[in-house]
Amino acid sequence: MTGSARPVAPAGAWLLLWDIDGTLLLKASGSHAAAVWDALRAVHGVEGDEMPKGQPLAGMTDGQIARDILTAAGIADEAIDAHADAVARLTCERYAPGDLQDRVSPGVDDVLAELHARPDVVQSLVTGNFELVARRKLQAAGLGDWFDPEIGGGFGSDHEEREHLPAFARRRAGAVLRADGRPWPVDRTIVIGDTPRDIACARHDGVRVVAVATGSHPADDLTGADAVAHDAAGLRRELLSIIEGAPAAPADSPEVPA
Repeated sequence: MTGSARPVAPAGAWLLLWDIDGTLLLKASGSHAAAVWDALRAVHGVEGDEMPKGQPLAGMTDGQIARDILTAAGIADEAIDAHADAVARLTCERYAPGDLQDRVSPGVDDVLAELHARPDVVQSLVTGNFELVARRKLQAAGLGDWFDPEIGGGFGSDHEEREHLPAFARRRAGAVLRADGRPWPVDRTIVIGDTPRDIACARHDGVRVVAVATGSHPADDLTGADAVAHDAAGLRRELLSIIEGAPAAPADSPEVPA
């Protein structure tokens, strides 16, 4: 897979904000969870060789996961807040994913390639992963080149609450690709994810959301999305339906930088 950075977006282009775990990659969180757990052991002294079983990770930010585990272990919020940066730093340092190419959701690489080739699409990320973890994970899966770091994204390292992440991604994309530097318009933004939390974060920011039932949630859990797909082929179909079927962009659309 090869891709290239696209420094300019035409007027009316769409910003697609992809989730990673359960959406782009399937069952690729083992080494990630281990890195979070190692960081919590080192910083807070929690006991045990691995993260407690049954921890509800889907759709949560890394910071939320860490807080829930520490709260259950009796750690006070003040201590959690005081050492949050250290936990994030150690998680990123200790995350070593190995080869994740066999964890790519079937067909999704072709969808990313097709969308990347469109002049009216810019692809970025909204994920609960810390940014360095997200970038390293995608590179290990062979998908990293589809997501230009200069365009940014929204990450668990930006805010512990996922609902704030699309706004981070829109601000960063707008700063790079809009002549006026304003955030990317909500009506030209789509979040793509696999959990109710992905849907909730999109609704909080006022943007569209397409859900895909490739993660831990069945389609019945995802009915709050604008559309629900069962696989990459369905996801492609739903995204193109929005992109190609939408009316012309309003005046508040991204402009080619001068």
